[in-house]
Amino acid sequence: MKLYSLFQKKEFFINPGLERIKKASKAFGNPHSTFKSVLISGTNGKGSTAVFLESLFRHHNLKTGLFTSPHLLKENERWQINRREISDEKLEFYISQIKPVIDRYNLTYFEACTLLAFLYFRDEKVDIGVFEVGLGGRWDSTNILEPEFSIITNVSLDHTHLLGDTLRQIAEEKLGIARKDKPLILGSNQKELLELAQKKQIKPILAYKKDFDIKIKSTNPIVFDYRFKEIVQNDLSISMLGRYQAINSATALTGFLSYWRKYDIEKVKKALKDSYWLGRLQVLSDNPIVIVDGAHNEDAVKKSFQELKDMYPNKKITTIYSAMKDKKYKKMLNIIKNYSDRLILTKMPVSRTIDREDILGITEVEYIDSIEKALKTGLDGIDSDTILFVTGSLYLVGEVLKLMQK
Repeated sequence: MKLYSLFQKKEFFINPGLERIKKASKAFGNPHSTFKSVLISGTNGKGSTAVFLESLFRHHNLKTGLFTSPHLLKENERWQINRREISDEKLEFYISQIKPVIDRYNLTYFEACTLLAFLYFRDEKVDIGVFEVGLGGRWDSTNILEPEFSIITNVSLDHTHLLGDTLRQIAEEKLGIARKDKPLILGSNQKELLELAQKKQIKPILAYKKDFDIKIKSTNPIVFDYRFKEIVQNDLSISMLGRYQAINSATALTGFLSYWRKYDIEKVKKALKDSYWLGRLQVLSDNPIVIVDGAHNEDAVKKSFQELKDMYPNKKITTIYSAMKDKKYKKMLNIIKNYSDRLILTKMPVSRTIDREDILGITEVEYIDSIEKALKTGLDGIDSDTILFVTGSLYLVGEVLKLMQK
């Protein structure tokens, strides 16, 4: 059994508020209060930052819990101990445990996922749980935790129908995970975040470019120098692609160093180098070049294409794209058209996907009604001078990963 199977006959609704998850957690003796935790929010990069941070803790001999979303290949990915996914048997056990509480308090799917993480991490006696916030921060079910420190990677316009249509409103929601007496690490120096955090009297605040910084020396692979207070470390390297991943890793490292003073620099280097995260500027094939990336808003899409152009300056790009209807997909399509030599739009097998009707009047876009057909068409049409790039939704990326595995 999978947890989402309990919700297949329900609408996947989002209903702000912490009362349901508080009552549900209390029914199990408040398992969320039995281990230390960190909360990570932000518009882009929070999953990658969570992975870097988990690796830093684990390489320093702490037993870690990692809670992320969404999953790409299988639901078990959402709950990990020391980077090992929960087993099918344990997942079924916890589902049977929490099912009555889901029904009693009418939990959302994400709230049920969060509750399962609380129970699993308690039972496994983790030293620290790293939690990727689902949406926003203030009303996210993870926010009943009392984190040792909080991280906000950045803010840009996404989920505006829920979080607000200005950067300041979105920053206000995401800053809900910060605690006055615990460190807040910001993966950007955006004034919307800095000014609001200061106004809320959160301290200490450690912000990128202000309190810590990096200097990128190489982009493939990523090698950079890092500075934080009196700590200067040259030639740190990561395996993930993209300059923004260097910022994510530095943000995670700053959080780690603000909390764990007994660090070992060799363990730090290995932790960053060994970190991996599916579906984020991931190269699936070198011949032909096939790359997938879960960019799902304008800012992320633009950065991903800029990275591609930097890594492969003389290559043409064929892009396969899809998105959910609640995204600003027309604006993303305009960005993608500017960077792509060929653009294929496809339809995902979910009710919220965009389809042919949504792109009427948009020129220079091919429409293929299944991901498998779109992938075959894209692969058949590329040569050694062309990259096949899949982007727009993590759901799309997950489906392509499954097809490429076959």
